Amino acid sequence: MAVQGVGGATGSDASIGKMEAAFDKAIEKSAKITEITTEKKVALDAAKQRPNN
Repeated sequence: MAVQGVGGATGSDASIGKMEAAFDKAIEKSAKITEITTEKKVALDAAKQRPNN
């Protein structure tokens, strides 16, 4: 049986919610950075493959 004191389960739930929000934000930013760097790498690779006349 869980003992609830000051901040009990509600405090834990709020902390977990904040952590989940922070992780979600970090994952979203990481995905955006990956998308941008991938686009730039593709453009660079394409530029390298053009003939230099």
